[in-house]
Amino acid sequence: MIAYYSVALILTSINLFIFIFQFEGKKANYYFTICGMLMTLDCIGYLSLALSQTLSEAVLANKICYLGGCFLPPVMLSAICAVCNYQLPTWIRNLIYSYSFFVYAMILTTGVNEFYYTEVYLDSFGDATVLGHTYGVGHIFFYINLYGHMIIQIIYLAYNLYKKYTVSRKNLWVLVMLEASNTVLFLLSRMLDSSFEIMPLTYVFNGWILIYLNRRIMMYNIEDSITSSLEKQESYGYIMFDNRKRYLGCNKLVRRLIPELAYCKVDYNVKNIAKAEVILDKIDNYAEEGDNEFDFETGERHYQCFLRRLWRKKKPCGYLVEMREDTDKWSYMKLLANYNSELEERVIEQTAHITDMQAKVLVGMANIVENRDNNTGGHIKRTSDVIEILLDTIQKEKILSLDMQFCKDIIKAAPMHDLGKIGIDDKILRKPGRLTDEEFVVMQTHAEKSAQLVESILQGVEEEHFVKVAINVARYHHEKWSGAGYPEHLKGEEIPLEARIMAIADVYDALVSKRCYKEPMSFEKAYEVMMESMGSHFDPGLKPVFVKSREKLEEYYKNT
Repeated sequence: MIAYYSVALILTSINLFIFIFQFEGKKANYYFTICGMLMTLDCIGYLSLALSQTLSEAVLANKICYLGGCFLPPVMLSAICAVCNYQLPTWIRNLIYSYSFFVYAMILTTGVNEFYYTEVYLDSFGDATVLGHTYGVGHIFFYINLYGHMIIQIIYLAYNLYKKYTVSRKNLWVLVMLEASNTVLFLLSRMLDSSFEIMPLTYVFNGWILIYLNRRIMMYNIEDSITSSLEKQESYGYIMFDNRKRYLGCNKLVRRLIPELAYCKVDYNVKNIAKAEVILDKIDNYAEEGDNEFDFETGERHYQCFLRRLWRKKKPCGYLVEMREDTDKWSYMKLLANYNSELEERVIEQTAHITDMQAKVLVGMANIVENRDNNTGGHIKRTSDVIEILLDTIQKEKILSLDMQFCKDIIKAAPMHDLGKIGIDDKILRKPGRLTDEEFVVMQTHAEKSAQLVESILQGVEEEHFVKVAINVARYHHEKWSGAGYPEHLKGEEIPLEARIMAIADVYDALVSKRCYKEPMSFEKAYEVMMESMGSHFDPGLKPVFVKSREKLEEYYKNT
């Protein structure tokens, strides 16, 4: 029997050696390596028990044997989850490992109390020492740990075979057979002579299966495959820096392009290397959402570079620069650019002139409308400025993820929101007091008229995305979150976002500005009214935007 335990230990040690060295540097399933370590420790325990001369030595060896019995099940569950691309929630993982520690803590009390073993004594089986024992009530907790994990693992594997299609079926079947064979072998060991331990043989078999499975997993690991492929080819260059722009490393191509890096120490700054300056400058100007491409030239070679963030556990930890050679393309584009540069400049100049002229015409029309209205002097400019303040807050505080073009479109569209008032009778538009119900119904039509006028002016002249924003601002800026607005009684997110932002600017200006029928409301009172209207008149999601803009808004109106 001693020879049996010795061979098992040698074979499990070889398996562990393969896990550690063959898969070194790979992002393979490291849980398998932990399994290999536990199985090797168990075999050490079994051999030590077989060689024990005293009861205390046998008890200590038996405690080593239980390392695998207690901790292999939860580690194997974690390994299976990793194969199936699933991460156990932290609280579940902590719970199952805590329970295993609890069971092992009971085992460690062997020889101290009778909770796990009521009796232990020395026995023999062949030439090996065996620890005779009588189980105590605590042994049931070990079976719960062992059989519970077996059942959970088999059920989870069956679920993945039936439901998941992103995991190799062959890998899943290998795991199913491994679990089934382990269950059968364990039950057989309990049915046969308890003095003979079949587990060392099981561990050897398990190690072989896990090595085979680990090889297969590495094929399906996209990150490892990409990394290996990049290491083999030399047409792309890669250089890495940490968050403080300290050099982390590069591949051979970059060292050829920037020979000084061959003598640069890792974790040191490379600001004194002339050719690296363009890279460091780009890192200084890195934009989370923006153009992070740049050109790198050395001699007659040209490279297109892409700056990206390095991440570790969802946190940015540095920068990666990828360099792709495009000398031929660049030479052609440079030649073409020389021919077209003058024409391009003239087109840009004329386009800018037309756009500027068009914007001035639209603002001029809006001013004409405003001059007819005795009640809203300066309203167009003020609401446009308020829109800019609100959008600036959104961008800086990152309250919403808005495209820059979308923000520019809202600002550009804001002056046109009341163009439809040109179609309102002067008796109503220029009335110095409050409107009657009948007059207000007529006044309400200006929103739809504004949208129609904007569409007729801009359609086919401006970009489609701007036309859409401008129409929405004009038509829906009087809609209310509760659905009580006009002209279509839209509610909630049915109202376009640009119109919801415009509504806040429009109403706030009306509150704090002087009208012929009222004095300006105090900032405090206006703030209260706006806050009370969040969720009824205004989008409650824009509440933090208004709150964080309060100081800038009040400062703006004080200086207006």
